[in-house]
Order: sequence, then structure tokens, then C-alpha cells
Amino acid sequence: MSLRVLPVDTCARQTEFLLLAKAVCAGDPFCIPAAENVPQDGESFLVFDGSRPVARCCARLQTGNPGIGTIGAFHAFDHPPAAEALLATAAERLKACGARKIIGPMDGDTWHAYRFNTGPFDTPPFAREPWNPPYYPALWQRAGFAVMETYDSFLVDDPALAAAHQEKYHRRCLKNGYLFHPLTTANLIEFLPLLYDLSCRIFADNILYTPIRYETFQSLYLPARRLLAPGLSWIAYQRDGVPAGYVFTFPDFAAALRAMRGTTGPLAKLCFLLNKRRAFRTCVKTLGVIPEARGAGLAAALMHLSFANSVSLGYSQSLMCLMHSANPSRRLGGQADRPFRSYALYEYVK
Repeated sequence: MSLRVLPVDTCARQTEFLLLAKAVCAGDPFCIPAAENVPQDGESFLVFDGSRPVARCCARLQTGNPGIGTIGAFHAFDHPPAAEALLATAAERLKACGARKIIGPMDGDTWHAYRFNTGPFDTPPFAREPWNPPYYPALWQRAGFAVMETYDSFLVDDPALAAAHQEKYHRRCLKNGYLFHPLTTANLIEFLPLLYDLSCRIFADNILYTPIRYETFQSLYLPARRLLAPGLSWIAYQRDGVPAGYVFTFPDFAAALRAMRGTTGPLAKLCFLLNKRRAFRTCVKTLGVIPEARGAGLAAALMHLSFANSVSLGYSQSLMCLMHSANPSRRLGGQADRPFRSYALYEYVK
């Protein structure tokens, strides 16, 4: 076995870097690489076994967290020696650049893709859920990484019951002067600056939070406009008109997104439109309340609106997506929810 870890510094290697993700996912109908380019804000590496590329990643230093390095854009065949050589090379390069802590998988920061899906893998992924071959976590642990943080998604089998459970909090918030305004496809552009300010305030204390430029935030959230449906996403305002929190929920268009096969051309867009009606559940992607308004039941009030309207639109289930294990909002589905999937973020401890 002849393993070589090489930088992605030629056009040929850039092409191999991109094609490797598709090759790894070829046998899994749910593992569909997103349309991507070779990252330009870090150092990318490829591992070759002889002449065959078998693993890839990108190492970055976080601009907002001095001393933290991240390893992302990871894809590999089930080839432990190759993954170990790749991750060791990336980690040593980050240490040489000043990183005191190395974490992953993470594409630079928590605003972008991060975490491994740790299963179970017996049901299809929801829209925008992290998805990877089941052997990825073991590759990282063998290479010297240990679990740093854990996350979960919960399936709400009865959104009507969950909405009824949260209704008292909605009534209480209305009585206390809170106002609620829906986010829609038509008004998302108008409200993006407000959502940006709210997000920066709400999540500033989250683990590994890094500031983000508005232009970057816009590029992440604006494409989600096509996913919105009436009455699922809401902004809450205090009595004095100050924005206090929001919930961002969209129908689970996973089947429609899979039909696009990771492409973005006219045919892919047509495939998306033809498969949109297959959605039968919603995804609660983001839920947050500013620190000054916490403890008033506002998160529950927002979830009441989202659950109740999902039922009126005909959706039979809802997913509380990708919630940190210490997040108190993770069980807002009440007695109507159950564990769906788990995820993990890793730290290099070698």
C-alpha cells in the first residue's frame, strides 16, 4: 500500500477533490453531495492509494475564534489508514499555523456544514440534514478524535397534540403584549436584516459561535426562500416593538432536493418542482429567543404557531432538527415527540 497525502494545488487535483465526494456517495441513494467548489479559505488535501484518490478534507483556522482550527469538506472511502494519514496531516498543519484546538467535521464555522450523523441510518434524511456513510465517525475516532459535543433531532408524530400543549404559552405571550408576524416567501428579503441582528444576539453565547458578515448570512438564508410555506415561520416582537425571537420552519422537501442530484440547472429545478408535493412533514430548523425575553414561554408560543399551521396545511409530522444536547428547547414537542437521529462534533485529542 502506497499512501500519499498531497495538497490540492493543481486543476487536476481540484477535479479529483470534487469527484471523490460523488464516488464515495455513489452506492448510497441518500448521500448526495451538494454542489460545491474546492474551498478557497483553507488548505485542502487529498490522499492517494497508488493513483486512486481515497480521502479528502479542508483545514481552516477560524477567524472569529483565535487558536481554533477546523477540518471539514471530509469525504473518504472506508480506508482507515488513509483517513488517519489525512487527518494527521491536516491537524499538524493547523497546529503549525497556531491552532490550539482542532475540531470537526466543520466547514469553517457553525454557520456552515458541521457534525457527523451518527445514526440510526434506517430512514431517509430530512432536508438539509447532515448525512454521511455510517463509518465516518469510526474513521475519525481511530485517527485520534473524540466526541466533543452531541446533538439530536426529534420527530413529533402528532403536531396537533404538540400545538395544544403549547397553546397556553401563546395565550400568555399575547396577554403580555407580544406580537407575532409571519415570515413568507414574499417578505423574507425584507426581514433578512432583522433576522441577522436577531441571530447574532440569540446565538452569541453558543458553543463555537463566530461572528458572521451580513452578506454571508444573506447568502445562506436567501436560498431558503423557496422552501417557506405560509404560517410555518414567525418573528416575535415585545410590546415596545423590539424583535425578541423567531422560528424558521419549512416543509421537508428532502425528496425534491434528492431528485436534483446535487445539481442546480434547469432540469434540476424542474425535478424539485415535480417532487415538492411529496413532503408530508415540516422541519423546525432554527428556534431562538433573545436573552432578555427568555423564561416567558416565548419559544413555546412560537412553536404553537408553527405546529398549528403545519396541521392546517396538511402535514402529519414535524421534526425538531439538530438541537444541542443541552438545549432546553429540544423537547418542545412535549409528549408527542420521540428521538429521530443523533449527531456528534469531534475534537482532536492525539
